[in-house]
Amino acid sequence: MSTSHGQRVLTLEVMCRVCLKRPEIPDEPHGRCEACAKAGRRAYQFRLTPISTGFKISAGELSPRALRDHVGPALQSFASKPAVKPHLVATQCELVVAGKRLESVRIAPGLATKAELVLESLRQAATRTESAW
Repeated sequence: MSTSHGQRVLTLEVMCRVCLKRPEIPDEPHGRCEACAKAGRRAYQFRLTPISTGFKISAGELSPRALRDHVGPALQSFASKPAVKPHLVATQCELVVAGKRLESVRIAPGLATKAELVLESLRQAATRTESAW
């Protein structure tokens, strides 16, 4: 694309929040591409706060009750290692979910050495009964 003065203007496409590969659908409320929207895949972000024994969830795109009801059992049995993704900032993690099935857990590069503590904090958050973080 160029302007009337011959200068080039770069257009940056916003990528899908789930697969991080394809451009997202315009006006899609969850930032997904067409393939991820059809498959029902979503990425839920959580912000972690360091505490003396590890981390605790301080904010998230799911309430504690929704996390417990929708992803809790899958999170308790999750045995894989979290993937390190550079698009996440220092204290963020993501759960990639398709329906009630947990596909993957993503963590920020700064949390790579503390992956087990992050998983444990997510599992503890999935057992909370309060209605807010």
